[in-house]
Amino acid sequence: MFISNLTSSDARFKTLSFRQGLNILVADRTEVSEQGDSRNSIGKTSVVKILRYVLGGDLSPDFKAPELSDHKFTATLMLPVESGDGGETVTVSRSVSRTTRVHVSGWSAAGQAQDLHVDEWRNLLTRHVFRIPVKANRPTAGQLWGQLIRTYFGNPIKGHQSEADWESGVKIGFMLGLSPEILGKAGDLDRLTKQGKAIRKAVREGAIAHLSLDEPALRAQLATARRLRDRTQANMRSFKVDEQYVSHQQEADGLSASIQRLNDEALSLQRRSRELDEALHEEVVASEGAELAAKLERVYAEIGLVLPEVVSRRYEEVAAFHESVVRNRRSFLEQELHSVRSRLAGIDTERQALDRLRSQVMQILEESVALDTFMSMQRDLAKQEADVADLERRLEDANSISTINDTVKLRTAELIASVRTEMSERDETIDESISLFSDLGAEIYTDREASLLVSLTPKGILSVEPSISGDASVGVRSVETFMLDIVCEIAAIKAKRAPRILVHDSHLFDAIDGRQVASCLNIGARLAEQHGFQYIVTLNSDFLETVEVQSGGAFDAEPYILDTRLTDENDEGGLFGFRFD
Repeated sequence: MFISNLTSSDARFKTLSFRQGLNILVADRTEVSEQGDSRNSIGKTSVVKILRYVLGGDLSPDFKAPELSDHKFTATLMLPVESGDGGETVTVSRSVSRTTRVHVSGWSAAGQAQDLHVDEWRNLLTRHVFRIPVKANRPTAGQLWGQLIRTYFGNPIKGHQSEADWESGVKIGFMLGLSPEILGKAGDLDRLTKQGKAIRKAVREGAIAHLSLDEPALRAQLATARRLRDRTQANMRSFKVDEQYVSHQQEADGLSASIQRLNDEALSLQRRSRELDEALHEEVVASEGAELAAKLERVYAEIGLVLPEVVSRRYEEVAAFHESVVRNRRSFLEQELHSVRSRLAGIDTERQALDRLRSQVMQILEESVALDTFMSMQRDLAKQEADVADLERRLEDANSISTINDTVKLRTAELIASVRTEMSERDETIDESISLFSDLGAEIYTDREASLLVSLTPKGILSVEPSISGDASVGVRSVETFMLDIVCEIAAIKAKRAPRILVHDSHLFDAIDGRQVASCLNIGARLAEQHGFQYIVTLNSDFLETVEVQSGGAFDAEPYILDTRLTDENDEGGLFGFRFD
């Protein structure tokens, strides 16, 4: 993967075109621009941040300005085809105001989709550019871009200040050819260790109530509680109740059953009583209907109409018969209702008698010494069983917390063994990177030794430490960063685990002596050509002139300088073509 050019939807933006090998973006600084300039007066660092953003990174706070809200940045990439010869020209665009979407065109790996969510874009880069295995959750594409397109220079092995040591180890190890699945287990151990520390701290501070880590004390308490419970259970099994108590208990149970039966019968009769009441009410309504018939006859008479005699006679016969039926039904219902109400009264009397008798029997039972003793033992046993269960749970929790340390120790030993085996199998590759680092150090410094120290920490974390003998100045630390990035890029290219891109902002070289900068640039140009990658560097023109002078002409920048130059001589000379704060 190469970068062909970088541009923007704003016509004022300086389009940058890149080639294979060393690319130097020069910013011309004038004497009048030394004081009081805004942070983006030229835009060298902005180039780095825009590349990171287009390739899936977060939007830099520097770009959250109203003047850039309509900007859309576009990068043209050259991506190799995974099978066959040649490559694909891919265009990637991402707007400032719509940070979650990325427009990708020309890449067969993306399929028909062009407007992608940024997570989909990152996933494509993860699988097809960096080729990170699906089962590996570290490193991420963002972490690898942090190594290849740097915005943080405080630590050679870290892409940002808060990056965990185990994450740095997985990232560098992945670029050197080691298995990320094996190295990533250090993250599981790190999380487990932190979890155990957090729980123990919470217990010590009393944040988790009733939880103790003193296992011996808990075991002693549990043994005592179990002994008391077992003794109570044995006493209850051997507990004897006299015959009189048993007889009263049986009598009380029988009375309770009888009362329950009466209650059930009373409920049934009450329902029957309601039904009879409703039936009688309907009969009353029916009788009122006969009165209505008589009223109807009077109405006919009042308006001068006379019913025929035969009709009148038949109507009277039917009415008399109906009245007889109603009378008989009402009599039956009234008798039935009387019978139900009598039985309900009898049930109430019988139930009261049984209840009084049961109360007398229960009084005898309650006053019995045997009942008090037995119920007291039951209460004691229930409490003792609860105490035993609580102590068992607390001991189990304490044991689980204690075994976290044992689990960490066991898994750490397993991890160290696995990583050592992995390192042994990749010994030739690792030695090659170590040797290259040492050779580069000898080329840059004649009076210092450079070493790339690859080892395992006691926690199973891969430790990669670039080291140059002598004073640990900022300049020396910057050279270590340069050398490590070059070594990791070359190793990752050989392992097909990285794009052919390495970008260094001018901040990396600020504290390095001009002669060493010249050596670094010569190395970058030579190795980029030899291994087929782009090495993009941003430098101020005055600094570059100093490098050429101090190196005695050992480095000639002219062949590598981009056609587009930035300047702070006026507002239009910077990357964006205007200034903003």
